[in-house]
Amino acid sequence: MIEFNQLSRWAASPGYLWAGLVAVIIVVALSAACASQQVTAAEPAGPPVTYADGIETATPEPAPPPGPEPVQPPSAPEVQPEAHEAQAMAATPFQNTGAPPAPSQLEEECVERGLEPLPSPGSPGVQGFWGSFRDPFPPAPVWNPPGPKRVWLQAGHWRNNEVPRELGRLIGSGTSGGGRAEWEVNLDIAQRAAAVLESYGVQVDILPATVPPGYRAHAFISIHADGDLSGALSGYKVARAGFSPIPETDDVLVDALYAEYGPATGLRRDDPHVSLRMRYYYAFNTRRYCHAIAYGVPAAIIETGFLTNVSDRALLLGQPDLAAEGVARGVLSFLGIREPDASQVPIRP
Repeated sequence: MIEFNQLSRWAASPGYLWAGLVAVIIVVALSAACASQQVTAAEPAGPPVTYADGIETATPEPAPPPGPEPVQPPSAPEVQPEAHEAQAMAATPFQNTGAPPAPSQLEEECVERGLEPLPSPGSPGVQGFWGSFRDPFPPAPVWNPPGPKRVWLQAGHWRNNEVPRELGRLIGSGTSGGGRAEWEVNLDIAQRAAAVLESYGVQVDILPATVPPGYRAHAFISIHADGDLSGALSGYKVARAGFSPIPETDDVLVDALYAEYGPATGLRRDDPHVSLRMRYYYAFNTRRYCHAIAYGVPAAIIETGFLTNVSDRALLLGQPDLAAEGVARGVLSFLGIREPDASQVPIRP
């Protein structure tokens, strides 16, 4: 049993005094924390406090008194671009932006005629469609009504930015050389050839990449210029549709162009490089595309020379009248026209 005076000596020692003081401090701190937690839980959280000029102050920035809604100025009307700008935009290839364009009047006419659109990859029947792509067309009569002759000269790649949806994936921007885009060279030759043909009484349409649905003429010539990466290839070439419904007549047109264009320009024939793209040119394919020539229209495509070759380019850019004369003389020979205004001569079989 411990005596009272001994307990008194322990309680008065410094170690016990410090321990008691620490215990008191801990008790007071716990009591204050509990009281603060009770007050915080009782007060609902308000909106964040904003401070004037980004500087913390004891008093928040007072909110401005409510007033009427600010009046928004009327927006300026949206300026729509022109349908096309031939000089700046015609060489621009068709760009697929992801959203299908609104159908044009020509496309609506195609729908009214019941022509089916291009099958999409993976769609039903697509394999059978492409499997018969190169099958010859059924024979058709040559379109050769009496009266003045009409010829269509297509300037290849001209106004490519305006082609309908069905042709959008087919037509590129063409080649270039000497600071000129292909469409410019093609259009220049077509205009010069048209002037020669018109002097003989032939009616000429100079049309762009888009062919009016079911277009008819006594002859259709698609004018292009060629290109290659090496710059070594040279010469010109002519082809007709591989699936032509009038192959004999088309061969006569091709032969006439070959017979006249070479002597007029001095360029050599480049037959080994006649491509499938030429023989199955979209404008020939009435079975496949709505925007193509009608059955029975004599048609050919000519690559007038290589814009990527120095000597060919010098002729196409420096002497375009020679190229135009060769094209026009070939068409006149095919039509059987020998003298100016002799437009009633029947077409050769």
